[in-house]
Amino acid sequence: MVADDSPSLRTLLTTLLSLEPGFEVAGVAADGAEAVETVLRVRPDLLLLDLAMPRVDGLQVIEQLKDQLPELRIVVFSGYTSSELEQAARDRGAAAYVRKGRPPEDLIEALDSVA
Repeated sequence: MVADDSPSLRTLLTTLLSLEPGFEVAGVAADGAEAVETVLRVRPDLLLLDLAMPRVDGLQVIEQLKDQLPELRIVVFSGYTSSELEQAARDRGAAAYVRKGRPPEDLIEALDSVA
């Protein structure tokens, strides 16, 4: 599942993942609250999550989902470069953190390793 507040990036990520063998996008979300609702309804194996989103931020999404679905694997895909923020995401249960702007291969590699 893909959760990002940018419509163009959601489309790009969905397209990228649909072209990768072994991946199927089960849902998308435009904000944190929608991400929580959709994950609880769809029950994906893996969530690709932005941190800077409206209504509920990504760190709160991780906390809420890890409480309810501890087996959910979460890869954060964020423009934030702060190592403290990356650590906060990992402390809450994110399995990987990929900075936006990295080559698509880095994102696919992180998703493959977490999946």
